[in-house]
Amino acid sequence: MSPETLLARLSPSTAGARLSALIARARPAVLVSLGSRALEAAAKFALYALAARALGGHDAGRFFLALGVIQIVSTVARLGLEKPITRHVAAELAVGDVAAARRAAGTAGGSILTASIAAGLLLAGAAPVIAQHWTGQADMALPLMLAALIIPVQNLAFAVAYVLIGLERGAAGQMVMNALPPVLSLIALALGADSLGRLLVAYAGSFGLCALLGLTLVLATRWSHRHPQVAPGAAMAGLWSGARRLMVVDVCQAALITIPVLILGAFSAPDAVSTFSLCNRLAMLVTIVVLSLGAMSAPHFARHHRLEDWTALRAAAIDNRRLTLMLCLPLIAALALGSVPLLGLLNVPVAGGVPVLLILLTGQLAYCLFPSRDLLLAMAGEERILRRNSLWQLAFCVALSFVLTPTFGAVGAALASAAIWIGGALAVASAARRKLPQLGL
Repeated sequence: MSPETLLARLSPSTAGARLSALIARARPAVLVSLGSRALEAAAKFALYALAARALGGHDAGRFFLALGVIQIVSTVARLGLEKPITRHVAAELAVGDVAAARRAAGTAGGSILTASIAAGLLLAGAAPVIAQHWTGQADMALPLMLAALIIPVQNLAFAVAYVLIGLERGAAGQMVMNALPPVLSLIALALGADSLGRLLVAYAGSFGLCALLGLTLVLATRWSHRHPQVAPGAAMAGLWSGARRLMVVDVCQAALITIPVLILGAFSAPDAVSTFSLCNRLAMLVTIVVLSLGAMSAPHFARHHRLEDWTALRAAAIDNRRLTLMLCLPLIAALALGSVPLLGLLNVPVAGGVPVLLILLTGQLAYCLFPSRDLLLAMAGEERILRRNSLWQLAFCVALSFVLTPTFGAVGAALASAAIWIGGALAVASAARRKLPQLGL
């Protein structure tokens, strides 16, 4: 197909026609992918609501603190290899090198599993010290030891999910990584895992089952190149070259979510931690949609960049943004307008929860206005700029959290979090325009 024909298809005469054409092209993939994320959102909403009611404010706060610690430790143990897995699998298959794609997946998966087992053992051993001197709650030791069980199985599920995304099986990858674990945990909670310890064990078991399912899907997938090319296109750095930089990025991004929770836990009661955590998880429903659409686009970003097909890469980026805006803007409006009944279902005090949720949604709005720019840069091998931006975000997050949280509590944590989301979205969008001028973003 000639570039002129492609542009004609991508640029119908009116904005309405362009949107209709985009929806028609993307409908099957969008429905399957977003269906899995809708299942995730519903399951997480129900899980958090039932957990908050079954555990009570104190244990619910400890549950969310444990999840925060898991977020950081498991992210470190993934060694920054998630996006490089997707990039290398998709880009190598684009030029027909199946052996290189398999090598990258095997190396990354084995490294993640080894590091995750070591991280889980370290967390279990350090749990009493973390509980006493970091969270200030001695009774957090046992939940942290149980949380250590989650890290290896969760990261194995994540590794195989990113391989599936590279194989252009994004919906399956998201099901394994995001949707099924909360569904299975919710079932366990309904069947009697209604104490903090039992719920954490059930959470670990859920990821274990998903890891086995993901491995089965990877082995059952035909690893053949769908886009054979004679010339390999753009050169690629090694798997570990990108991973070293993206590990910093991934740890920083996990910390941006977790630091406000941990600092709030140090200065406020567990009830305030529970309020902020539940509001944050509601607001993160927007992020779920953005990440879902990004997972669909990631292998296309990697393939088009490897082949230096700038027209197709620009089209993929534009399609991603249009779909994101179409789906996320109504979601943000619904969450804002329905904040009172939603928080009531989650057993969150409305007076304290509504302002926290609205502030967090402001940050999510900025994120969806410039969607997947970080993913676009990662698939293009621009890890250095992502690392620099993430380190700046982390520094500002720590500073703002310590300034705002002791005085304003959950509202202060929300202000710090929203400011970081807004600043990060603008910085990454600017970097994408500079680093990929061929796209005219």
